[in-house]
Amino acid sequence: MKNIQFSSFQNLNKNLRQRKVILFGAGPISQKTARKLDNNYDFIVDNNPNMWGAVEKDKNILNPSEIIGGADKYFVVICTTSFINISEQLENFGYLPEKDFIVSPILNDLRIVSELESHVATMLFTSGLPEVNDTESGGGIYELILDGHNWTYKKVYSGICYGLIKHKDTYITVDDKNGVIQFDKNYNIILSKKLKHATRGHGIGYSKITNQFYIATSYRDSVIILDDKFNQIDEVFISNKFNQHGVSGHHCNDLCVVGTSLYISMFSYTGNYKKDIFDGVVLEIDLNTNKIIGPVITDLWMPHNISFLDGSLTVLDSLRGELKTNNARAIGRFPSFTRGLDFDGVYYYIGQSRNRNYSKNLGLSLNISIDTAIIIFDPVTKVSRSIHFPQKLSEIHSIVLI
Repeated sequence: MKNIQFSSFQNLNKNLRQRKVILFGAGPISQKTARKLDNNYDFIVDNNPNMWGAVEKDKNILNPSEIIGGADKYFVVICTTSFINISEQLENFGYLPEKDFIVSPILNDLRIVSELESHVATMLFTSGLPEVNDTESGGGIYELILDGHNWTYKKVYSGICYGLIKHKDTYITVDDKNGVIQFDKNYNIILSKKLKHATRGHGIGYSKITNQFYIATSYRDSVIILDDKFNQIDEVFISNKFNQHGVSGHHCNDLCVVGTSLYISMFSYTGNYKKDIFDGVVLEIDLNTNKIIGPVITDLWMPHNISFLDGSLTVLDSLRGELKTNNARAIGRFPSFTRGLDFDGVYYYIGQSRNRNYSKNLGLSLNISIDTAIIIFDPVTKVSRSIHFPQKLSEIHSIVLI
């Protein structure tokens, strides 16, 4: 798709003053394009010999050989859904993409579809399911390779994995059984350290300023601080509820580090999620003092994957299925329990897990999905594509593009 150029009619009109505009492909698309151009073009070319010599809207339909080597005279607008083949044909005629030809803006919708269908990406994702002896299901780390219409995935590490980050040339995950695990790019373990019993380490982050790692704990309502060898050096509790009652109430899960601040997502700010009070927030902690500053994003239902993406704090409001960014504004809504998030500068990659809490969402959604998938989402057009996994792989927790 790299040689296919799409544009707007504003850009197209600029070329009307410089060269003769030629439409490539007769039919409904050329007719719609002609109306937008106020019929201000010279003629049409078409690969169908049966069309040569015919007339469309008072314009002659000619053999494409008429424009071979004519890039200095003609600017071509492709008006057919076969734009991939026509683009290659025009390049063979001596025309350069964008400079000498574009695809009609009428076909912009197909551009989005074509780009998503031909998209190429490789990523890792984690699952916190129990371990099983199966390369396509159970807890662990999976590698997904997407190549247009084709995709494959395989388990590269078996464990009960939640958080996952890329750290320099390595990957680090939090395994509920084995603790913090660091892998090289070939998924060989190079460092491993167990956490305290009954911790349920979840999300992990790293600060270049302190050279420390931070892990959110779901069972202790805290953030554990580790040195660069994964030795615990401190622990910050969200409240005194765990130390008073011995059970968690906030359900801390994911976190990220931005400068000297740590942001952590949790199900309940007051510590009452087990009483069905989902006053979820993203809480800020000052890394200089390890003191809690307060909530920066509120009114969330089971939030996950707080991240700093595209210059903005971004979070998944998981039970609502919303992607929130840019002052916590919802820019995408999905019929699923969203968990797992990354961004490549163009698309968001959003994990979708089987919704075990769908009854709590009744009345908020008219379509509650129980599928497991990774959604590739274009925030500009709101178009998405989903890569669906077998039902036996029912949970996704983190996504990291590689």
